[in-house]
Parts: sequence; C-alpha cells; structure tokens
Amino acid sequence: MATWASIPETATYTGITVSQTQLDIAQFMVELFADVVYEQTGNLSVKNARLLKMAVAYQAAWVTDHPDLFTHVDITTMNQDGIFYVQRNENAYVLAPMAKRAISRLSWKRNRSIKVRPSTRRIVSKQFVDASDYELIESYNYHTPEQDDNVDWDQE
Repeated sequence: MATWASIPETATYTGITVSQTQLDIAQFMVELFADVVYEQTGNLSVKNARLLKMAVAYQAAWVTDHPDLFTHVDITTMNQDGIFYVQRNENAYVLAPMAKRAISRLSWKRNRSIKVRPSTRRIVSKQFVDASDYELIESYNYHTPEQDDNVDWDQE
C-alpha cells in the first residue's frame, strides 16, 4: 500500500523504526482524521503533502508504543489510588499528539472567516428614520408605515 511517509522518513522524523504494517495502519488513521485519501495526493499543495507525511510518520511511531490501540476502552476520566486523570481531547488515546498537530494545520482544517453580505430586508428603527425617508425604505422592501403599527420597536 502507498503511504505519505516511508519507513526511512519515519525514522528521520521520529527516531523510531517502524514496520510497513505499522506505517499502513498509521496511513489509514491519518486518512480518517484528515478527511483525505492517498489517491488525492496529486491535488494537494506541497505544504499539505508535507504535513500529511509528518502526520503519518508521527502516527506510525505512536502505533509502535501503543499495541492496545485497537483494543482499549475509551474513557474520559480515571481515578485510581488517588491519581486523577482527564483526557485532553476525545481522540487522545487514538491519535498521536504530533500527528494531531500536523492534521490541524492542513489548509482545509483551519478556521476561515466567511464574509456575509448585509441583508436587504433589515428592520429599520424609527429613531433613525423620519417620515421623508419612507419612500426610500419602501423601495428596498423594508417595513412600510402600515407595517410599523404591528412592530414592537422596543425590542431589537
């Protein structure tokens, strides 16, 4: 199976030697969390491809040290012998911390602002409109003077 990271690259990034099976497992897990598959590699930017390579390498190293990865039970808190533990996020037992960081930096996983055009159907407050402005307001489908009688202007 093709993976974003190779065994030598994983050793370079993490200092841990992994098998091809562990690399394949890591590839499947990163595809799941990154919401992209290897076949889409041609459509990725250089930065995104590098981040996915790093995520697979970090996840493969994580897999080697967590042999119970697919058999453990998910918990949110643990209290044993006076030691209290709360997991940091819902995938803390499944996804390597550095892999999570690499995945969160992918361009499609980042926060983006959305610009919204102002509505043409706004309610106009009486305190800013006098009678001479009603003709202009009617042309934009705002409240007409007849509709104003049914509006409670003290509410927002």
